[in-house]
Amino acid sequence: MKRRDIGKSKIIATGACPAKVQGVLTQAKVGIGDRDMIRRRHAGHVLNRANRLEQTVVPKTVEIIAHALKEAGVRYAFGIPGGEVLELLEAFRRAGIQFVLTKQELGAGFMADASYQLTGKPGVLVATLGPGITNTTTAVAQALLDRSALLVITGEIATSLKAVYTHQIIDQESLLRPIVKWSTTIAASGAFEQVRKGLAIARSPMPGPVHFNLPTDVAPVQQKEGSRFAPVRVGSFPATPELASVLSWLKSAKRPLAFVGIGAQLDSAQDEFRKFVEKWRVPFIATYKAKGVVPEDHALCIGATGLSPVIDKIHMAQVRAADLIFTIGFDPVELRSDWMAPWDEKKRTVNIDLVANDHHVFRSAIEYAGSIGGALRTLSRAAPAKAPPRWTRTELDHYRATLREAIAHRPTRGIGPYQAAVALREVFPRDTIATIDTGSHRILINHVWQAYEPRRLLQSNGLGSMGYALPAAITAKLLFPQRPVLAMMGEAGLDMVIGEMALLEKHELPIVVVVFRDDTLSLIKLKQERMNLPETGVSTGSPDYALLAKAYGGNGLVVQSVAELRKAVQGALRSRRFTLIEARINPAEYRKQM
Repeated sequence: MKRRDIGKSKIIATGACPAKVQGVLTQAKVGIGDRDMIRRRHAGHVLNRANRLEQTVVPKTVEIIAHALKEAGVRYAFGIPGGEVLELLEAFRRAGIQFVLTKQELGAGFMADASYQLTGKPGVLVATLGPGITNTTTAVAQALLDRSALLVITGEIATSLKAVYTHQIIDQESLLRPIVKWSTTIAASGAFEQVRKGLAIARSPMPGPVHFNLPTDVAPVQQKEGSRFAPVRVGSFPATPELASVLSWLKSAKRPLAFVGIGAQLDSAQDEFRKFVEKWRVPFIATYKAKGVVPEDHALCIGATGLSPVIDKIHMAQVRAADLIFTIGFDPVELRSDWMAPWDEKKRTVNIDLVANDHHVFRSAIEYAGSIGGALRTLSRAAPAKAPPRWTRTELDHYRATLREAIAHRPTRGIGPYQAAVALREVFPRDTIATIDTGSHRILINHVWQAYEPRRLLQSNGLGSMGYALPAAITAKLLFPQRPVLAMMGEAGLDMVIGEMALLEKHELPIVVVVFRDDTLSLIKLKQERMNLPETGVSTGSPDYALLAKAYGGNGLVVQSVAELRKAVQGALRSRRFTLIEARINPAEYRKQM
């Protein structure tokens, strides 16, 4: 018997199973190279099988939401979780969206709003049911009136319990529906289309909040994704007859003026706006939220308009004298009531905006709705090689000087808010991102603090909510860690969101907070005086903020002169921790401003 046969007989004799027999025979017949080839083939089969399995995995509802937001450019989500949104937070983590835990939903909403204002990408606010969603309402209203694409995602009770369960249960869609552009409860099928529709609605003119209500039993449900389509930008141009009239007016005008608002930023039309005013030599005034659409030290920039009766009185005199008025993305949600019908039908006026004028606060002889950038580009191309002669440098300098003299003030004692604002603008670098809280100081600061880039001076203006500046500054430093960030607040606004200071140490955010402290709601107190009413309910009785800042892990300082303020800011800009500077303000000059 041959040796090979002997081996075979031995195997059979031992009672080995056919599979083992085949294994031995295979080992006997193949070499090392053949075995490697078999291993590679086997590995390839396993990998292909894994790829097929991966391709067939159906995502959860929360994963569909997270992936859509990531694709839209979202980097952060803000809020306070409950058990109803834990699946969503995990989906965010896996998608690379950082969830920032805040101290209250109000602050979270302001942070999310600021993220849109700074980047143009949707802001995301996450809240749970019951008091979680009721706490969001001010922040949602802020997004509506300040034109911010905000996605409000709220946890909801399971659909199987909703008909009978009552604890913490309110009609969440109905609660937010009056202050959002769209509210929807995410379904167990079709979530892909719902989320992308919501994103489109939130970002389309005019941008605003959208509400996604997410039931706990829908969040983990697997459902198919739909087809992806790239967002489409719609552009158009003025009609030919209207364009001829506008060009004729531009060529003959001797005292034209342009008023620009947030719409120019929303359309990313700042470059086209600058070309337009330069080619046609048209001086311009910006609303508070449009400051920086062209750098404010530009030769044609007059300053700002919005909520100051003293400043608006000067602007209105120029409006009456102007022979051509342009309003460009000029949203009256930012303006005082003096802008109600500021001219009659005889005035040559042109309104260029993203949407049709349905507010009727002011009307224009020619109304154009569409692409602001497209319209301005058309007008710039038709400009003559040399701008028509008008508005000499001396006249523009005098206009600006008149505005400056109207607000300049030096108190007999202490620090005046005007002095403080001037000192802060001089000390802080040009690329600073600044935030201002609502209060008497905000109106003044808007006419002192110059902005040199769009979306770098943040505030609540359409809604005018207190408490905005600190949360907005937190977001600014998260997004732009290399830039100086300054929050300017009154003590009453800081009191509303003071807990959010804890995020400054936690996230290592060395921002500077300057508190304009006068221990009074100065604007309300002034109105009481003018109504001959006794002082009631306007004394704030606030704490020692410098000491409180130290308790939160930062630097705390009190200053009582401009020199002390400058020195404190210079030190704060070098610090690796946040610094709160409590500036003891003499509020007397507010009487001059209001």
